[in-house]
Amino acid sequence: MTPEAESAARQADAFMAGKRRSDDVAFMLGRVLAHMGIRVGDPDSWPRLAGRASLSGEPHVYLGTVPLATARVIDALLYAQAAKRRQDDRDLGHDG
Repeated sequence: MTPEAESAARQADAFMAGKRRSDDVAFMLGRVLAHMGIRVGDPDSWPRLAGRASLSGEPHVYLGTVPLATARVIDALLYAQAAKRRQDDRDLGHDG
């Protein structure tokens, strides 16, 4: 195999490995959203979620455009979780 072909094969392997990792993360995120009652693929909830990778193999998850109502629900859940953690820290005597 020529050096150019070997380099192209390595690049393709790196891309596919990154794509697999990002697909796994997108799948897991979809499951978490479903557990929260947010349906991926629903235009009124969360229309797009896809695993992607750069040519170097760096994985990315494309979240798509999130409707404002969904963003507000997620923001409220994150705020509530942060407030709960702060309260738990106070109850345990940690100053945070």
